[in-house]
Amino acid sequence: MNKITVLAVSAVLSATAQAEFVASDSPLVKANTYLDLADAGGRIVAVGDRGKILYSDDEGAHWQVAASPTEVLLTSVCFADARHGWAVGHDALVLGTTDGGETWSVQYSDPLGGGGSVDAASEGDVGSVDDLSMDDIYGDPYADDEYSDDPYGDDPYGDDPYAEEGGSSGPVDTSGAPLLDVQCESRERAVAVGGYGYYLETTDGGATWSKKLDSLKNGDGWHLYDLASVTNTSTRYLVGEKGAMFRSLDQGANWERLKSPYSGTFFGATTLSDAKALVYGLQGNIWLTGNRGVSWSQVASGLTRGINDGAVLADGTVVLVTNAGGILTSHDGGKSFSLRFLPDRESISAVLPREKGGILIAGQGGVRVIEDVK
Repeated sequence: MNKITVLAVSAVLSATAQAEFVASDSPLVKANTYLDLADAGGRIVAVGDRGKILYSDDEGAHWQVAASPTEVLLTSVCFADARHGWAVGHDALVLGTTDGGETWSVQYSDPLGGGGSVDAASEGDVGSVDDLSMDDIYGDPYADDEYSDDPYGDDPYGDDPYAEEGGSSGPVDTSGAPLLDVQCESRERAVAVGGYGYYLETTDGGATWSKKLDSLKNGDGWHLYDLASVTNTSTRYLVGEKGAMFRSLDQGANWERLKSPYSGTFFGATTLSDAKALVYGLQGNIWLTGNRGVSWSQVASGLTRGINDGAVLADGTVVLVTNAGGILTSHDGGKSFSLRFLPDRESISAVLPREKGGILIAGQGGVRVIEDVK
């Protein structure tokens, strides 16, 4: 290696090692939309609009910008351990990291008209929040339309191939559909789900990804929004559009369709114990089960807007976050909730507990710390 090459490599390494910190009140953090948060062994990683990825080693006080290979809207992120994780987004894009979220590489992409490949990720539309408009992502917080806050209810990708009840009679082209959630089972295995029943899995650490649309009894192709796991068990829940609700007792190897108590869209599920779980979604709907989904009881929310995400804090407090800046808290295991709104009423997409107390939230107002969870 010649002297010039050595100097060039040294400069790159030095620049990487000395990446500047970004304050939590900087425009990069607060003026951009972030849709999900994940804990990577104490490091917090946020993903969102135009492929932006941030990470923080002090629970949100300061941030650093990760090297992202895409400008596609990223919707979800998870980590199997402190170093290995995945992020997903529009065009069925999957990114992988092996250094705790500092750098990422494309592992899979399936843009409109594509066939599911790595090279296709840099082609076509970037699929940003600006392209869809914020109403497409979060809905108008003051609209009266019952389904206005379903981000994919009015299909931004074209005609719905499952518009007729009973599903399509032939194979459906899911290319161009967004992936909406990813769950890390281990360093080797992860599952991603999304629009039109998209179901994608890797069992070799992301070296290959396989479409498994027939893993679920979802012949109508309803959008799949969220995967949730019961800690230290093999139980998994999966929820989506039109009341779609599934349960697995073997870490997703097999899925059973549950009888849904609600025909509207579920945006998320949060597990509370081995038998207890909450599901939530459109029109402020919250449903609680105490028997692994065999039966459900409705919980009052005081809301008519969509509920997007949930978390359980160390003291057992349950927190749900909503469109129009609502934060719901429960101190009785999800049986009842109190509601407050952030002053700016900006929609919240994700919530994550902090070890120091309080929560981190992500959404239209960027990423911020809320210390006084009531």
